[in-house]
Amino acid sequence: MTSYQIHHLNFLKIAFNNFINREPFKSEELLQDDLEFIEEFRMLISDFESSAAGTHQRGEDFIDKAFRRYPELAHLIARDLLWYFGGNNLHNMTDDEIQKFQQLDEMRYEAEAQGEEFDYINRRASIFGQN
Repeated sequence: MTSYQIHHLNFLKIAFNNFINREPFKSEELLQDDLEFIEEFRMLISDFESSAAGTHQRGEDFIDKAFRRYPELAHLIARDLLWYFGGNNLHNMTDDEIQKFQQLDEMRYEAEAQGEEFDYINRRASIFGQN
């Protein structure tokens, strides 16, 4: 697994932990739909960790579902995951965000082509003005 994938796996785990600590998921008695959603979230993380076939497509579908089903919790999902999984998720991003993630990808591809280590977190912070 590349460091880029590890960062996104960590973003998924953080989102999962954020979700399970908010309503309706922290309730002792979950509705079946909520229980299935959390189980699907767990499976996505597990599949991502094992690089299971089809994980990227399931991730795209899952993140899209999370935004549609739980819009009040959407802010708990790192914007990076929208970009990483792409597809319909890009509709939830601003043009400015898309441009910044494209720039970040170009920098990453260039570093990889030159055999250099790419510091995703620090480069991301720089592009997004967070340092």
